[in-house]
Amino acid sequence: MREIKEETLEEIKGGDSYVTGPVINAIVNIIKLVRDAGYDLGSGFRRMAEGEICPLE
Repeated sequence: MREIKEETLEEIKGGDSYVTGPVINAIVNIIKLVRDAGYDLGSGFRRMAEGEICPLE
């Protein structure tokens, strides 16, 4: 392994990425939430149109 001089250490850059595991996980969870909300809303509209709503009494 070769030694790195102190002058070249200042030029090394890395780790600038903002897309990390937790960020990707949060985006996926938001997409799942929106998808599930759309599914539930569509299912509710369909049940109302078909008259298959459970009575509240």
